[in-house]
Amino acid sequence: MKAFYRTTFILLLSISMNGYAQTYEILFTKQINNSDNLFLIDTQGKIKPITNHPRKDSSPMISPDGNYIVFTSERVGWWKIWLMDIKKNSFTQLTNESAAEYNPSWSPDGKLITFVSGRGGNSDLYVMKKNGKDLKKITKGKRTNTMSSWGNDGFIYYSTKINGVYQIAKILPDGSNNQIITRDKGDKYAPQLSNNQKQILYYGEKDNNLDIYILNLENNTTKRLTSHPLMDIRPKWSSDDKKIVFERGNKKNNQHIYIMDSDGKNIKKITSKNYNYTPSFVPNGI
Repeated sequence: MKAFYRTTFILLLSISMNGYAQTYEILFTKQINNSDNLFLIDTQGKIKPITNHPRKDSSPMISPDGNYIVFTSERVGWWKIWLMDIKKNSFTQLTNESAAEYNPSWSPDGKLITFVSGRGGNSDLYVMKKNGKDLKKITKGKRTNTMSSWGNDGFIYYSTKINGVYQIAKILPDGSNNQIITRDKGDKYAPQLSNNQKQILYYGEKDNNLDIYILNLENNTTKRLTSHPLMDIRPKWSSDDKKIVFERGNKKNNQHIYIMDSDGKNIKKITSKNYNYTPSFVPNGI
C-alpha cells in the first residue's frame, strides 16, 4: 500500500511539473464604469486588484525580478509611462511629454525599459533606465514604428510600416543593427520572441480579420493559431513557452482574456465580466 501511495504521488508530481496542473498568473487591464485599472488573475479565475485610480492605468508588465510593474497611465494627462514599486506600493512617473507614450517593455536584466512615443512628431521606439533617466530614441526615419517587446537575445522586436504594411523588425537598444525580418503581405503587430529564441509570436490581419500567428525562425514558415470571427490580439508568451495569453473581442464589448497552448489548442476564457485587455504573464507571482 505504501508503494502504491508513493507511486501515485510521484505521478501527480510529474504531471504538475510537466505543466498540466500548473497555474499561471496574468497581469491585465480591466475597465469598470469607464475606469481602467490593473488586475492580477490566475487561470482558475481568481482575481486581485493591483491599482485603484480614477484615471486610466493600462498595459502592465512586471520586471524580471518581480519587484516592479511598468505601465501606461493617464494620471496626469495623456498616456505616460509609470513605474510601480510592488513592495512599497509607490508610483513614479517616468515620462512627461505632451505626446502619447505607451507600450512599455523590460530589458531581460530589468535595468532598461523600451516604449513607444510620438514626441518627435513620429511614432518611434525609445529606451531609458528604469528610473526614467538617460532616455534615447533608437529608431530613425519617417516610418511608423510601434508595438515593441524586448527579446532575451538582446534585440527589441517591433512593428514597422513599410509600403503601407506593418512588418516585423528588430533593433539593438543602442539603435544599431536594425533588421527587417518579414517583407510579405498582411500587417503583423506586436511581435514577441519566444524564450527559446526559435519563434516569433504576433497577431496579424488576413481575410479582414485579426488572428494570432507564429513565425518559425528555423524554417521561415508561419502558422496560424486562431481563427475566430472576433479579433484575437496582443498575445504574450509564458516564460516556459508552453502557453499564450491574448485578448478576444470587438473593441465595443465581449473583450476578454484567454489562454491557450502554444500550438493554439485548449483555448480557455479567463475573464467573464467587463472590458479586459493588455494581458501579460507573471512568471513568479506577486
